[in-house]
Amino acid sequence: MRRAILAAVLGLIAVVPASASASYHLIKVSEVGNSNPADFVELQMYAPGENFVAGHYVRVYDSTGAVQSTFQFPASVAQGGNQRTILVGRDETVSWPAQPDFTTADLVVATNGAVCYLDTLAFPPLDCVSFGTFPTPSPLPTGTPAPGIPAGSGVSTLQRSIAPGCETLLEPGDDSGDSAADFDLAAPTPRNNATAPTERGCDTSSPETTITKKPRKRSTKRRARFAFKSSERGSTFECKLDKRGFKPCKSPLRKRVGLGRHRFAVVAIDRAGNRDPSPAKAGFRRVRARR
Repeated sequence: MRRAILAAVLGLIAVVPASASASYHLIKVSEVGNSNPADFVELQMYAPGENFVAGHYVRVYDSTGAVQSTFQFPASVAQGGNQRTILVGRDETVSWPAQPDFTTADLVVATNGAVCYLDTLAFPPLDCVSFGTFPTPSPLPTGTPAPGIPAGSGVSTLQRSIAPGCETLLEPGDDSGDSAADFDLAAPTPRNNATAPTERGCDTSSPETTITKKPRKRSTKRRARFAFKSSERGSTFECKLDKRGFKPCKSPLRKRVGLGRHRFAVVAIDRAGNRDPSPAKAGFRRVRARR
């Protein structure tokens, strides 16, 4: 008898996942689209083990704030890795770039409206986005609506914007509560749960700035010429000459200089906003030309 009870208890432990590995709440709406290829909502995990979505909901609202459709997940998804996605699509005969994990004929995403991911149908929702002419102030925790989604165009989705420094990595902080700040219009890129994530971590490393061309130590030229580069592609630059402040600049650069000593400095800033803490410098002196 004791063995039977023990076996039953062990069986329950085996089928009920531990809370650390059986979660669903660290998920946000990452993309919402209509008509291209069909209406869809993509959710994205921002922690591992968030794939236990069975019984939870995606709810769509129309432009007045009224509920338009409600989808309840009939099952969880297999892949629970950090940055994995879950794709819910309208059940239509279309050529999906990634086959939806779940399909429903009821999913309708209009030009104006809102989409929420919910634990239960009671508020508050876990995450929401509103767009177009959705009511302002919003009856949902969405702030100012994002732009409306133009139906049937090449740019027909809203995609979540990622904070500077973490260009493609969805994180807990990537949500201001304001849809207009959190989402942008973009070309559709729906991904299902089987699609391996392409996200990468934050870029926190600073670029190295190098001056590749500069005036001679003693120069008679009225215009000083400089060229410079960064160790990271896509970097921008700021330059300064003498006591002036740093200002945006591009390589190559020409500067008119007077007689006397001069000091030039340039700093690279990468696409993640990291600034070289040690600007590259060059000193020179303009002298009169001999007659």
